[in-house]
Amino acid sequence: MIDNNAIPSFNEVRLLSINLFMRPPLIRNNASDYKEARLEYFIENILSIYDIICLEEMFEFGSTRRQRLLEAAFKAGFEHSWTSPRNSLFNFSIDGGLVILSRFPIRSRDRITYPYGTHSDRLSAKGALYVKIELAKDQFIHLFSTHTQASYVASPPLSDKSVLVREQQIFLLRQFIDKAIVSRRSSHEPIILVGDLNVNSRPLLDPSDPSSVKGDSQEYLNMVKILSGEGIREDSHVRYSNEKMIGVRDVIKEHYGIHPITFADVLKDNDGKMIPREVILTSKG
Repeated sequence: MIDNNAIPSFNEVRLLSINLFMRPPLIRNNASDYKEARLEYFIENILSIYDIICLEEMFEFGSTRRQRLLEAAFKAGFEHSWTSPRNSLFNFSIDGGLVILSRFPIRSRDRITYPYGTHSDRLSAKGALYVKIELAKDQFIHLFSTHTQASYVASPPLSDKSVLVREQQIFLLRQFIDKAIVSRRSSHEPIILVGDLNVNSRPLLDPSDPSSVKGDSQEYLNMVKILSGEGIREDSHVRYSNEKMIGVRDVIKEHYGIHPITFADVLKDNDGKMIPREVILTSKG
């Protein structure tokens, strides 16, 4: 997502945001989740394609993989980086797993850790990273990367604990954005938000209405309202409103016309049966 201000002209910048699914040892869905093979492939085939890379679930806890990635990225020209804080031996939670790599200079940085989440997310110190990147002389972007509370059931109701925690985290993210840029940003400089927001943006589809895929889920609309500052209106009060309103654009949806599927996509066979497109990393269930 991106704020609605005019974007200054500069040469094309290749930006990647991806959940790399490099969970700590012993946490896996199938076999080893092929962590070593995927990390090697990413280093050898993906790093060279991009200029700025934002990673989620690139955990430091119990593994040397994050350090090996940072060293390989530096050799590949990513001389600037920013990560979730490393937890001490006395902090039994897993780190936040966020990494930002940049070929361009990082001129300012900040980060936050959200309050503990719910379910298994209580074990991870999830949060957000901020960097002010200089793409060219006097041309900056303000980049935020986050990973929010996950839901562990399909299409949870808005009253579900995981959804409520996620809404609170998104509100804390909006406050963090305000704080991070207040003395660092000129009005024409874009604010870009990427990451794994864990919001199912597609509505529950009506099979008889093919156009329903172009709609928005209510949780997605609530997220946009929180990020914009409008807040969520409920009866006689408003939750998560902000005095400062900003325009929010979903540039991915603008490009595709729909919310693209980024996890657990399926295909239909000739008999109409749903066939998973990916069976290595997704849960067997």
